[in-house]
Amino acid sequence: MLKYLQAENLKCKRTFIKKLILIAPIVTLLVGFMTGKYFEADSFNWWYMMILPGYISIMAVMTNEKEQKKLHYRAVFGLPISLKKVWISKVLVNGIYMTFSCMVFIVGIFLGSYLRITPVPVFSAFAGAVLIAVTFLWQIPLCMFLAKKLGMLGTVLINVGVGMVLNVMVVSTSMWWISPYSWTARIMCPILGILPNGTLAEIGSPMLDQSVIPIGIILSLILFALLLIVTANWFKKQEVN
Repeated sequence: MLKYLQAENLKCKRTFIKKLILIAPIVTLLVGFMTGKYFEADSFNWWYMMILPGYISIMAVMTNEKEQKKLHYRAVFGLPISLKKVWISKVLVNGIYMTFSCMVFIVGIFLGSYLRITPVPVFSAFAGAVLIAVTFLWQIPLCMFLAKKLGMLGTVLINVGVGMVLNVMVVSTSMWWISPYSWTARIMCPILGILPNGTLAEIGSPMLDQSVIPIGIILSLILFALLLIVTANWFKKQEVN
């Protein structure tokens, strides 16, 4: 499996995909910086509500286009290799890139800490960045499947547009768990003290209930595993067009 991971990482050498690892979090931090005193809260909110879903969508599309655009996957389907492992390695490499971006983001948060008026504790900020990466993993196999089926427009519209609508509809309700797009925003409330609309939660708010944290994490990991298995089996059956 390691060789498959190394091969997929090598394919991304000197591509815009790797540049996005830095560009996505830096753009988010700059937007948060412009808000001034609420730098941390606004940066986090922009990151998991809009920038990261868009980043994952674009990364998935570009991963697909590297194989699809010139050779229509002939360089993959024509080799005596495990297509299931190829797909899993593509997902894992994208997951690693996304995790690196989250780490770049949290470093930027700490460097900009002098702007804090109502600071997020260091441990909470670090835990938030880690759990954002964990709870967003399921979007990677989904977006890679959408990218191969629908291209850039369809992937972004569904993962960013429809995702935001579903998030807003249920994230503040008792049914938040039915929408995967609400899981990250909901568990960030007790971890960071930031509501889904970007404002700071007041003491005693029901949105600070910490019982949602393990629920969100477990649901995210289960969905990631299911999507990875289903899409890997689907990819294994693909043929050159």
